[in-house]
Amino acid sequence: MHLINVSHHIVDKHELIGKVVVARVYKRDVELLARLSGHGIPFSLLASFIISCRISDNKYPKKGHDMTERDAGKKIHFGYFVVAALVLTSFIPLSLGLSCAGIFYPPLSEALGVEKGVLSYYTSVLWVAALVALPIMGRLLDEKDARACLTGAVAVIAAAFVWLSFTSSLWQFYAAAAAMGIGIGMLLFLAPSTLINRWFAKRAGVMLGICMAFTGVGGMVWSTVGGLLIGMIGWSATYLVFAALSALTALATLFMIASRPADKGLEPVGWDPVAGKEVSDAKVATGIPAAQAFKTPVFYLILAMCFTLNIAMPVYFMIPSYASTLDIGVAMPLLGATASSVAMAGQTGSKLVLGAVGEKRPQASTLAALGCGIAGSALFMVVSGSVPVFYVSALLFGVYYGITNVMMPLFTRASFGDAEYARIYSRVSMIASISNATGAFVWGTIVSVAGSYAAMFGGAILLMAITCAIVVAIGRAQRA
Repeated sequence: MHLINVSHHIVDKHELIGKVVVARVYKRDVELLARLSGHGIPFSLLASFIISCRISDNKYPKKGHDMTERDAGKKIHFGYFVVAALVLTSFIPLSLGLSCAGIFYPPLSEALGVEKGVLSYYTSVLWVAALVALPIMGRLLDEKDARACLTGAVAVIAAAFVWLSFTSSLWQFYAAAAAMGIGIGMLLFLAPSTLINRWFAKRAGVMLGICMAFTGVGGMVWSTVGGLLIGMIGWSATYLVFAALSALTALATLFMIASRPADKGLEPVGWDPVAGKEVSDAKVATGIPAAQAFKTPVFYLILAMCFTLNIAMPVYFMIPSYASTLDIGVAMPLLGATASSVAMAGQTGSKLVLGAVGEKRPQASTLAALGCGIAGSALFMVVSGSVPVFYVSALLFGVYYGITNVMMPLFTRASFGDAEYARIYSRVSMIASISNATGAFVWGTIVSVAGSYAAMFGGAILLMAITCAIVVAIGRAQRA
């Protein structure tokens, strides 16, 4: 709390007129007093009115309670509870519904009597559902209580897991995937960037990186746990366990989320009162309107980057299926699930690093992560009987997998500011959904038709190389 002592003859409704009162006043109110008193309004009347209003709103210490800045600093800002809730939604329902999808393909393939490549269309259906629902969910999150929006998303994901546990045909599997996409769209694309931007005037990139990193942590943990559970209790019961875990997350979304700092009588973390405005307000003043942004070459370069980047992402879900085709995978039934966990470890580290350095060096950090993805895909193509090489390949691919949910928001904000960020980034998110859906369909088809995974990894390398060229072009356009 940025408070200073002001001593003046003021009128206090609890004291006699003319008594000298020492009040602890926000700096922004002192500046307001200075401006208004310059128009001939008595300072004493102004100060009395403002302080009385603040006391009634519980924004100043009440009489007899001298709250120092140090005392105020001991209370944890509610913005960090919001981050903790977003971490939990990333770690549990988001990771279970998205990062762990691939571990169910081998047993479901046998149970439903279909090819594994056909099951990979799960992610295509999921992303199409997210694409259709994103505009509606965006309006809901902007206009309604964020607690209801996030809790509803968690409930939909839990219900989808229950549906999956009773799946006996392919259409039921795809229907559950569509429901899953609605919940995941809210928790992945909209909630983290929107709420963190509202609650954090500074270090938003770091907070976003932390939240998104826990999709990697969750994938690493739950892929291994899920693989073990499938071996012990079967895929159907494992889906029910995932449903129960997801439902528990509703406690966090109900009690640790608030739509805006004003709902709690707070300012955003990092709010700078010295200049009399938020840091984020300064960005709004210099941001580019959406109508103007949509006409710039940089916007279309960002869309192209989003498409080529995300279309290769579904390759991750094919890692367990690919492992089951290798001799080492037959000898080690948990190889695929463990490799998924290793990839999630790479994703976790990638998101944390990108969140910390991505705002200052977006092009360099993105190119480095893309280089890791190219190396990992190349190693997958040449792996033979080496388990360590398979794990290294998964780790490097995981580093690449960590780019999209951290760097795409940062590239968008760096190019267009915060003036109409939500409207601009919603267009970028729609491209991400389209490309993910396209990629899942393309890779599944390639594997089913070609009967080989080499073409899939080769295609991923080509797309990553194209993305590198686009990133360089974005950097040049931003400097022009």
